[in-house]
Amino acid sequence: MFLVSPSIYSADFLHLADQLDALAGISNLHLDIDDGNFVRGISFGMKIAEQIAAHTSIPLDAHLEVLNPLDYVEPLLSAGIKQICAHIEQLPYPHLFLSAIHQAGGSAGLSLNLKTPVTMLEPYARNVDFVLFVSVEADFEGLPFRPSVLKKIEEARSFLPRQTPIWVDGGINLENLPLVIKAGADAVVMGRAIFENPNPKSAWESYQSRGEILRQEREKGA
Repeated sequence: MFLVSPSIYSADFLHLADQLDALAGISNLHLDIDDGNFVRGISFGMKIAEQIAAHTSIPLDAHLEVLNPLDYVEPLLSAGIKQICAHIEQLPYPHLFLSAIHQAGGSAGLSLNLKTPVTMLEPYARNVDFVLFVSVEADFEGLPFRPSVLKKIEEARSFLPRQTPIWVDGGINLENLPLVIKAGADAVVMGRAIFENPNPKSAWESYQSRGEILRQEREKGA
């Protein structure tokens, strides 16, 4: 099943509880935790992440765009956020990060920026639960999708186990959604495309349905 995960980064934080309630019943929510050092923007920290987890029953995943990802693992797991990825660029020993999450029964992913060689993933292909490609120049809200990510998706799919999902995050919309799915993506993160819609849940349902149709078409043609 294809997955569309709305990014809370694009929500209205003055009415966050209401927006979470309006999305009740969807499959997943994406938490971009940006510290303003690894990337330019600052999103929110552990206090907000914990409050979101306490408020909603929607499954959550966390994308750590921070200088010290390991510092966040235990607090996220304690908050009930079991699906966590961090940038391989900030992990001197990726196996330590993956193991820390696996030992607690979580799902561990590695993420890559656009300019990072996909070959950096290969040593961890059998240990990682999912991979996330950032599809903008820097993961900062409002930047345009970069088609160069498509070749990276194809390359990763060539060596990752088939059951390992590939996520794409950054500038995803109705126009480029078919491109990333054709390249091999199994999930996308969408922010503005959902939260700028007057009815975010309806927008999510539309993208989710379209994504699954495209995934099925890809599998039939494989």
